[in-house]
Amino acid sequence: MLTNDRIETVEHPNLSHETQLRGLAKIRPLLEARIFAYDILRRSFLEEPSHEFLKLLSKDNLIGSFPFSEEEGEIQEGIRQVHSDLMQYESVGETIYNRLHWDYTRLFIGPYELQAPAWESAYLNKERLLFQEETLKVRLAYLKYAFLPKHFQHEADDHLGLELDFMYKLSVMVLEKYEKNEHELLDILENQKRFLQEHLLRWVPEFQQNVCQHSDTEFYRGMSRILHGFLRLDLEALAELLDIEGIGLKTN
Repeated sequence: MLTNDRIETVEHPNLSHETQLRGLAKIRPLLEARIFAYDILRRSFLEEPSHEFLKLLSKDNLIGSFPFSEEEGEIQEGIRQVHSDLMQYESVGETIYNRLHWDYTRLFIGPYELQAPAWESAYLNKERLLFQEETLKVRLAYLKYAFLPKHFQHEADDHLGLELDFMYKLSVMVLEKYEKNEHELLDILENQKRFLQEHLLRWVPEFQQNVCQHSDTEFYRGMSRILHGFLRLDLEALAELLDIEGIGLKTN
């Protein structure tokens, strides 16, 4: 899987959350797939893509194995778009690399008017200001798990990349609790569901529309579609996980 410190590839087949939720014995593949998905998404939006990241995505069409793609047309379309730019990267690497960096800067950083702000408060705050009440609510969710974002106090907590990083960290915790048969995983799953409902899914739909309208690259148009499609399906997956009898209970 992808990590902050190093990148390591693991095969993740296309997973249907419906088929993966048939009994406790089949939960692990879904939990691993959620980690895989959030890891790709957080790295896609937290900062400009590195050569290392682009090479990983293009290697063996790794992006094509993104979870839930077989059952969600929006994810399928996003994969197709991302793949088209990755194919160019394999032939004209530096050119597409520079295009992606400029597109990321123009969309999410500046110096001109941002076409697709990557902060929750820019969509939920009437004045579209940063470091407002929305940011503080996100920070409280982070503090419950002692999650301290990179560049704390210099980058607003409600940046998309940080919110996705938080979901990634919690997904890793869920798998660890599941492997140890610890019932605390129920609280983590419930908090992930709540974070999707109260935060990410309240503003990502508009963010995705902005990216698709203003991006100059298929990569970011596609990634925004993958993001939107996956978050909607992950909410369904979390609801089904929480409904499984016996999950999080000691079995030995």
